[in-house]
Amino acid sequence: MASKRDQLQAYQFLVQRAISALVTRETDPEQPPFRRPSGAAFAGVALAIVALACVGVYGMIVPGGNNAWRKNAAVIVEKESGTRYVYLGERLHPVANYASALLLLGEHGTTERVSRDSLAGVPRGPRIGIADAPDGLPGPGKLLTGSWSLCSAPASDLAGSRIEESVLLAGASPSGGAALGDQALLVESTSTGDRFVVWRGHRHRINDYGAVGTGLALTAEPWARVGRAWLDVLPEGTPIGPLPVAAAGEVSTAVPGRTDIRNGMLLMVQTSGGGQQHYLAERDALRPITELQYDVQRASAQMMAAYPGTEPKTVPLPPSLATMSRQLDPVQAEAGSAPATRPAIARLRDQDTTVCATFGDGSTAPSLTVDPTLPPADPMSTTARRTASGTPLADRVHVPPGSAIVVEAMPSAQAPAGTLTVVTDLGRRYPLASPDVLKMLGYPSARPVRLPAGLVARLPEGPSLDPAAARRQTLGG
Repeated sequence: MASKRDQLQAYQFLVQRAISALVTRETDPEQPPFRRPSGAAFAGVALAIVALACVGVYGMIVPGGNNAWRKNAAVIVEKESGTRYVYLGERLHPVANYASALLLLGEHGTTERVSRDSLAGVPRGPRIGIADAPDGLPGPGKLLTGSWSLCSAPASDLAGSRIEESVLLAGASPSGGAALGDQALLVESTSTGDRFVVWRGHRHRINDYGAVGTGLALTAEPWARVGRAWLDVLPEGTPIGPLPVAAAGEVSTAVPGRTDIRNGMLLMVQTSGGGQQHYLAERDALRPITELQYDVQRASAQMMAAYPGTEPKTVPLPPSLATMSRQLDPVQAEAGSAPATRPAIARLRDQDTTVCATFGDGSTAPSLTVDPTLPPADPMSTTARRTASGTPLADRVHVPPGSAIVVEAMPSAQAPAGTLTVVTDLGRRYPLASPDVLKMLGYPSARPVRLPAGLVARLPEGPSLDPAAARRQTLGG
């Protein structure tokens, strides 16, 4: 009689034959199914155990995992927390920001993301760096080299009152608007009430509005209201106003034999071709003046003293007498000179006019545009409006996001060099301690945009980017 063991084996044999018939269509195959996969699985498990054992032994011999950051000049970022470090003097130093890390490395190092375990056990140093230095810098391909525009636009304060807001577009220009060309723009300062004629990019202060406004027929023309931050960035031109005359009304010896000519009188020589040359009589010489200056002088109150008891009028002078008279040198026309004749005045829609001054690379005088379109106002781009020393800042700053600008702030048109500065897309400028800092920041071949220092000063200033300062201990970010 079969035992229970024999019955179990017979049952297993029967089941195996049934499975073989279903899988291989044979009841008695040479190789039972599933034997190879099972063997392969056992072999894989054995190999995995051996590999894990090898890794464990390697980890005991060489602890810490990734050590490439020890050899390379790298900004080390801990994966789990995002904390930045630099490896100096066998120590890991937390750094205040990305720019400080590059300055500490002395070159534009790579960024290595390292796990916390790989940094475990490495001695730590104090936190170092320059507080408030840039925490992000774009690549050299994102450096802007375009023009800058400073605009004065009408706005409202918190009380709803009208104010003039200055908007600085760094590396960008406004769209649309009407270019002034040779037209003059009449502006009034909202802070002082002073009036100016803006012509060919220069501001010409009006010294006597009564005489200038009347003599040049400006009283009925539209005047744009602008803020000091915009007005001060324009280069200063020759003021427009009456020339002072010493001892007005006394006899002048400028013209031989003409005792009827007195100090302050206006004289004119007419040529056969219809040309005119105007003069102002002084004590012992004739001063050549332009047609514009003649119109202003004629409306001056001091003219009454030059013509005692008579109506002021222009005295015709023969060319021969003008040649015999002692004449002062005429004022040579140059950049910043007042116009020789009354220029055409730009037509404005109303006093709510936006005016922009655009400076190109290397230019000292801007081109002017009336009523262009500005980028939408962003409350986060508002500045403190003034520095601690009282220098006016642009009220709003716009820098295209994800970009930066390398600028050389020129103190004057004649200066051979200026201050190198990096401007970030947060609207702040950071002076550089030396040109070598550009290489450390990743801009070795950057060509700075040369702009007037007064324009660059409208940006809020950050700390100087100096490798020596980056080594100082800091508590701030």
